[in-house]
Amino acid sequence: MWSDIQLDRRKGGILAAVVRLFVVTGVPVGSKAVAEHLSEPLSSATIRNVMVELEQEGYLVQPHVSAGRIPTDKAYRFYVDRIVEAIRLPADTRRFIEESLAGEGDVPEKLMVRTSLLLSQVSHNVGVVLGPPLEEKVLEHIKFVRLPDRRVLAVIVSKPDLIENKVIHLEDDFSQEELDRAAEFLNGEFHGWSLRAIRLDIFKRLERMKAFCDRMVSTVATLFRWGALGGREPGPLYVEGTDSILGQPDFGAPDVIKGLLKAFEEKVKLVKILSACLETPGPGVWTLIGRENPASEMRQCAVIVAPFRYRDRVLGALGVVGPMRMEYDRAITTVDYVAHLCSRLLSAN
Repeated sequence: MWSDIQLDRRKGGILAAVVRLFVVTGVPVGSKAVAEHLSEPLSSATIRNVMVELEQEGYLVQPHVSAGRIPTDKAYRFYVDRIVEAIRLPADTRRFIEESLAGEGDVPEKLMVRTSLLLSQVSHNVGVVLGPPLEEKVLEHIKFVRLPDRRVLAVIVSKPDLIENKVIHLEDDFSQEELDRAAEFLNGEFHGWSLRAIRLDIFKRLERMKAFCDRMVSTVATLFRWGALGGREPGPLYVEGTDSILGQPDFGAPDVIKGLLKAFEEKVKLVKILSACLETPGPGVWTLIGRENPASEMRQCAVIVAPFRYRDRVLGALGVVGPMRMEYDRAITTVDYVAHLCSRLLSAN
């Protein structure tokens, strides 16, 4: 929304000082406090004039006539894009992260649960992890089991060592023998493919056949069509630490707390936000601040997310949700560090 934000050096320095001071104190920042934190010697009057200009430009607001000023989401965006620099996490924090996740890579589901809790503990915000969507899972083995009432149980084993059971409701009825043949065909032809790629290839084969239709391919296509195997179904979402931010003064209003709780409980809006990160090309950390959040309940929040990988394939996303008033340099570095660590643990299998 504000990726083209530009300020001159003096305005930028004063705005950065306001953001830093407000993050630490949580109270409106006055010109005298800013003067004490600038490398350039400026009078309080000069700083006040610049702060008025910044307020007129939408970077600061003054909650009361006699009070100092507080940053807007536009100010935080400027701060993240222009001021924040990579920092190195303290050695004890890195050690805590590594020890907390050690050995969890063998069971990806456990790793994701543990990671969401760890992110909350380290950042003192809400930790979120979005697991891999079904369509991106890499097929290792699949088995179909015939159930009553034209239902089929699909047991999908994918890399890295994920097992998922999915019940498929069909209009057609298939014998167990036909289902076994379909599974054998998939395991032989598409081992190592993503379910999305398999789905696309199957329907291309059907199109090429036109005049005749092989029962095998028809069976597989039906299973993919009605069961939505390889469709755009999001992965599981793990959320930990909602209580860690609800007590913060940034979320003091009852209607704000109610909206946030609803968003965390329903999870749909969080899934959409994290899924958007997976669709954004390139590595690195992705941030949404204030009004950049598509969910109205989260317009007072900042979301910091990064993808994690299994070898060269993006598997899911992880991050933190907290108030706009957060230590962005530490939060961004933490999310990036944990994402790289999870990728390394998963890819070691």
